[in-house]
Amino acid sequence: MGASLTRAAQWTPASSGGGVGGTGTLEVTPINESLLADMLTFVEQFGPEHPLEAAHVFKEPLRWTTALAASDFNEDYDISGADVQSQETGDDGRPSLRISPPTVSVETFSQLSKLAQLSGAKGPAELRACLEENRGLVVKILGPSFAAVLEGDADTSTLQLDDQQRADQQLAEDCEVKVKLYLLLQHLDDQLLSSTLTDFSKEVGLSPSAVKNEVELLKGFCSEGNKRVLKSVRYTSGLN
Repeated sequence: MGASLTRAAQWTPASSGGGVGGTGTLEVTPINESLLADMLTFVEQFGPEHPLEAAHVFKEPLRWTTALAASDFNEDYDISGADVQSQETGDDGRPSLRISPPTVSVETFSQLSKLAQLSGAKGPAELRACLEENRGLVVKILGPSFAAVLEGDADTSTLQLDDQQRADQQLAEDCEVKVKLYLLLQHLDDQLLSSTLTDFSKEVGLSPSAVKNEVELLKGFCSEGNKRVLKSVRYTSGLN
């Protein structure tokens, strides 16, 4: 959900003004639809499959404009008019999910997973809105240090940054959960990037315009360092 959004997902230009704050939106393309479907499955299954990591409170809440209403939620939520709050709370007693139309705020993967399950047919649109309005998604979930590792901008030794404070058991446990969460997100990114390249390789009969777009997509995989997927791309068209 980090590198895959940066390198594989296809976005409209920020100057188009389609996104919040002029950041651009996810284009409606086969590659994006495939990415969204895989991400939605990951989110839906995350809570039941990884309860410890799912309970970890995000560094910053994810907020987006939602189409969900109070009627979409069940008895696990406190409902007051159009407002919704989860009975599940963080250590500070704050609800892990809050809706004050039209905005939803989510602070854990546990609630993100439940929201995806409750959304039903609205799930893909909710995920799209979440991704478009939280472009710094991984930073908000893990914090800048762990996000830098996930995006390949820092060495994995960054994960040792709390070594001097290991005497604090609670801090040590929190760090351990963050590492596990980081690895789960990294594994998802690897799967999404691999799937995108596989889908791309199967495409045939592309128009010159489509070829140009896909070459630009491949360029997004190019980077420096040992973790790079591609070093460079140079395309010479044989089309008249």
